[in-house]
Amino acid sequence: MPLVTLYIPTRNRYELLKRAVLSCLAQTHTHLEIIIVDDGSDAAIQKQVIELSQLDPRINIIVQDEPKGACAARNRAIAEANGQFISGLDDDDEFTPERIESLVRLIQNNPTRSFVSSGYCIKTASGQVLTSNKGAREISLNDLLFANVVGNQILTKTDYLREIGGFDVNLPSCQDYDTWIRLVERFGSGLRCQNISYIVHQDHGSERISTHIRRRQGYEYLFNKHQHLMNESQKASQRFYQLLYTQRPGLVALLKAAPVSQMLVALKVFLLRKIGYDI
Repeated sequence: MPLVTLYIPTRNRYELLKRAVLSCLAQTHTHLEIIIVDDGSDAAIQKQVIELSQLDPRINIIVQDEPKGACAARNRAIAEANGQFISGLDDDDEFTPERIESLVRLIQNNPTRSFVSSGYCIKTASGQVLTSNKGAREISLNDLLFANVVGNQILTKTDYLREIGGFDVNLPSCQDYDTWIRLVERFGSGLRCQNISYIVHQDHGSERISTHIRRRQGYEYLFNKHQHLMNESQKASQRFYQLLYTQRPGLVALLKAAPVSQMLVALKVFLLRKIGYDI
C-alpha cells in the first residue's frame, strides 16, 4: 500500500476545513499523510487548525504567518510531501471514502499515465446535486487545449509535480487547469475513471477560491501562456470558455460566440445557472 500525500490549503474557514479533513481520515486507503497549509488565518482560527493535528498522527500542519495564496500553499505541501503519490483537496470540498483507494489502483494499473482523476458532484446553494466530468476516458494534451476536462483535483506521482515546478503562483485562477496541461505535456496523457468520488460544495455561502474577476484574469494568463500549443479551433474554444466563465452573457450572446462544437455546452451551462449552479 503506497504512501499517498493529501494536501489542503486553507485560510479562515475552520468548520469547512474540518469536514474536508474528516473525509480524508475516512479513506479506505489508510496509508496517508495529510498536509494542511494554513495560509495566514486569523490567530484564533489558526489555533483551531493546529489543534486538528490531535485528531490523527497522519495530520501535519504547516503555518504560514502571512497569506501567500493557494498556489504557494500547495507548493509548500508538495515540497514537504513524503508520499509516492499525491492529491489535493480544497478546504470547502470533500472526498468520498473510496476515492484514494480507487485512484491508486487505477494509476498502478496504468503506470504510464501522467495522472488519474474522477468525475465529481456539485452541491449547489439551491439544493441541487449535479455531476460533471463523468465517464471513463483518456485525457490527452489535445483534449486539454480545448477545455479543462479534468476538474480541479487529480492523483499523480509526487515527483511529477515537483519536476514541473508545482503550481504557477502567478495565476489568479485556472491554477489547476494550467498544471494539468503542463503535466500532460511533460509526461503524457492522463486517465479518468468511471467513478464520481469528489464532492464540490457550493452550498455553504462562503466564497469559492476563484471569483469571477480572478477567473477572467486567470483565463487571459493561461491563454497567453499556452496559445503557442493551440491550433485555431482550440484558440476559438478557449475564447468561448473565457466568455462563458467570466462575463456571464445571456443565451443569445453565448450561442453567437460558441463554436459549433460548443453549442450544447453553452445551452447546458446557461440552464444550469438558472437552477443555481455557480459556474
